[in-house]
Amino acid sequence: AVVSTQSTGDKVPYLLTWCRYSFFTFLYPIGVSGELLTIYSILPIITATGLFSLSLPNKWNVSFNYPIFLMLYMAGYVPYLPKLYMHMLKQRSKMLGKAAADGEKKAN
Repeated sequence: AVVSTQSTGDKVPYLLTWCRYSFFTFLYPIGVSGELLTIYSILPIITATGLFSLSLPNKWNVSFNYPIFLMLYMAGYVPYLPKLYMHMLKQRSKMLGKAAADGEKKAN
């Protein structure tokens, strides 16, 4: 339905716009928590098996420690999660404010 309204140039129904910009408020933290808990739970197995890690010496002369990479990835959420979430909240107020104003213009 959304694709057909966009291809004809019609406005997207307000309810769909509201759902798009409102459900993230609880779905985004749930998704991030699930991702971080999954990574945290698999760390002991990856560390014990050396999965996806590359140690020296090898023909490329490069070392890569996947568990450390995953820990740095998890730590990266600390500074960036609030920034991303606040950006999404700003987008929500911008888009829902615009959609509400468009609805008021149609009513008048």
